[in-house]
Amino acid sequence: MIVQTLDNAIQIFQRGGPVMWPILFCSLLGFTIVCERQFAFWKYNFANYFFCSKQRQIIALTREGKYSEALALAKSAESPICTIFAQALEYREAGFSATLEATSQQTIDRLRRGFSILDTVITVAPMLGILGTVTGIINTFNVLSAAGIENPTGATAGIAEALITTAAGLIVSIGCLFPFNFFVAQLKRRTHELEQLTHQIEIAYNTSTQKKPVPPVAL
Repeated sequence: MIVQTLDNAIQIFQRGGPVMWPILFCSLLGFTIVCERQFAFWKYNFANYFFCSKQRQIIALTREGKYSEALALAKSAESPICTIFAQALEYREAGFSATLEATSQQTIDRLRRGFSILDTVITVAPMLGILGTVTGIINTFNVLSAAGIENPTGATAGIAEALITTAAGLIVSIGCLFPFNFFVAQLKRRTHELEQLTHQIEIAYNTSTQKKPVPPVAL
C-alpha cells in the first residue's frame, strides 16, 4: 500500500514537469522552518513557565537593592527572560534600561528568525504554480501545433502539467500559511509578556535606586 502510494506520488510529480522541483524545494524549506520554529517556541515557553517563580524572586530582590543575589539567581535559571534580567543587572552601571531593551530586542529577533523565509515560501509557491500553468499551456499548444486538432489526446500531458503545478503550489502555500499565522500570534503574545516583565523589573530597579539611607540618630 505504501509502495503503491509512493509510486503514484512520483508519477504525479513527474507529470507536473520541471516546475515541480522548485515547488518541492519550497515545501521542504517551509516544512523545515515550521518544525524548527515550533520547537523554538516550545522551548522558550517551557523554560519561562518552569522558572516563572524565579522571575518573581529576581524582581523582588532587585526592588530591595540586592543586586548580587538577584544576579546570581538570574544566572542560575535557564530561562530567556532570566537571561535578560541577568544581562541588565550585570551591566546596570552602564545603563540598566538600555541593556534591558537591547537584550529584549535580541530575544524577540531570535523568536522571529525564519519568518521572512516562511513568508517568501507562502508568496512564491503559488506563483510557481502559475508558472507551471503557463508552461503547461504552452506545451499544450505546441503539441496541438505539431499533431493538429485531429489528435487532441497528445495535449493532455500539458493540461495535466498545468493543473498539477497549480494544485501543488497552492497546497504548499496553504500548508505554510496556517503555521505562519500561528507563529505571528505567538510572537505577539510573547512580546507583550516580555514587555510587562521588563517593565516590572525596571520599576523595581528604579525604586531601589531612589531609596535613601536613613541618617543615624545622634545620641
